[in-house]
Amino acid sequence: MESLSRAGQEMSLAVLKRHDPYITSIADLTGQVALYTFCPKANQWEKTDIEGTLFVYRRSASPYHGFTIVNRLNMHNLVEPVNKDLEFQLHEPFLLYRNAS
Repeated sequence: MESLSRAGQEMSLAVLKRHDPYITSIADLTGQVALYTFCPKANQWEKTDIEGTLFVYRRSASPYHGFTIVNRLNMHNLVEPVNKDLEFQLHEPFLLYRNAS
């Protein structure tokens, strides 16, 4: 996990809990990510309007894990529950994932 002071962790956790009261703790984070989507018709990656801090967290209710990108570009954060429908592939420096949609 990136270095984050105890006060910084508590503040980040409080912000996340405003959106999801079932979040119990932050498992990991990274300070800067950008979300891209794959466009099959063009066979290329397209940048979205979502970028910011990525938080991986634990929840007290199902699903018990999730991740959020707290968006710095606008008010629309990415919230993704971790469930059986997610597929991950690590292609450093990229983490690719596919959800049901």
